[in-house]
Amino acid sequence: MDQVATRLGVDIEVLRQVIHSYQEAADAGEDQFGKVVFPTAFSEQDHYYVAFITPSLHYCMGGLEITSSGQVLKAGQTKKPVPGLYAAGEVTGGVHGANRLGGNSLLECVVYGRIAGHHAAHSTQ
Repeated sequence: MDQVATRLGVDIEVLRQVIHSYQEAADAGEDQFGKVVFPTAFSEQDHYYVAFITPSLHYCMGGLEITSSGQVLKAGQTKKPVPGLYAAGEVTGGVHGANRLGGNSLLECVVYGRIAGHHAAHSTQ
């Protein structure tokens, strides 16, 4: 635990308190932010491995709602297609729900790009 604190550049007592607070919240079933899922228990006796990860651009998890052919739907309750407007990739949302597996952005661009492109090219609108 001391080595982890040193490597992270944090005070050991602060790290201990964070681990303790997390475990208390996990035992209670909710933390101060409303988190209710605690898949892992932590303790000071555990072995920890530290790695520094360079952040990368995370793609948008929201955006335009589309049909299975890539046509953009109007906002509101009617959700009717916008004539002649197709979209794919990161401007779209809802394809993967509230989250997605890493790497799906490229797949989404390629697959839905091809689908939307095909339908746009054959659209009479």
